[in-house]
Amino acid sequence: MSLARQSIVVIGGSSGIGLAVARGALAAGARVTIAGRDVDRLNAARQAAPGLEIAPLDITDEGQLADCFGRAGPLDHLVVTAGALIGSSALVDLDAAAARNAIDTKLIGSLLAAKHAARVMRPGGSIGFTSGVLARKPTSHAVVKTAINAALEASVKQLAKELAPIRVYAVSPGPVDTPSWRMLDESARRAMFDKLATSLPVGFVATDDDTAQAYLFAMQARALTGAVLDLDSGALVA
Repeated sequence: MSLARQSIVVIGGSSGIGLAVARGALAAGARVTIAGRDVDRLNAARQAAPGLEIAPLDITDEGQLADCFGRAGPLDHLVVTAGALIGSSALVDLDAAAARNAIDTKLIGSLLAAKHAARVMRPGGSIGFTSGVLARKPTSHAVVKTAINAALEASVKQLAKELAPIRVYAVSPGPVDTPSWRMLDESARRAMFDKLATSLPVGFVATDDDTAQAYLFAMQARALTGAVLDLDSGALVA
């Protein structure tokens, strides 16, 4: 299944994995719209990759989602990589407001995006969520991330059945060298990734372009649905 001339929306597409997916799909001949909250980053992404269309959008606002997909018209694929940054925290120190924001953004936001995309999606199209290795590899002080990712993975099989013949899948990355780590200075960031690399079977930390390959494959694999693709550098078995 070629992506040429297909219509794709990537929510969270202004940077990182989402932008890498958008660039890959654009290079394959798709019509690609990137959506996100930060208009400046959307414009910068479009400037760097001419041909991308942009849609300012808050994934937690259902009205904005309905408007976005109403304007998008017939759709072939949706990819959701949007999420909220939330730090590690012991349960006894849990910030409830931060937890609710993370759940509203990544879990509820993904489900609402799927709800409205499904209404305009062509049969055989796909909806791709983004989970993470914590869904099945519990780690101390990460209960909110674990709960969100595990819930998304559970949703994949249920929605693959409910929304058929629309296909539903998730990609589960491990550590990824994305702009979300750029709050660290370059030397601290490199030291962190070098240390992480020694713990991974592949011996390196994936880039956003590495990770985007899973979504590009899933969009074109017409027999794939109800699956979670682990593209995690081997983190689950480390």
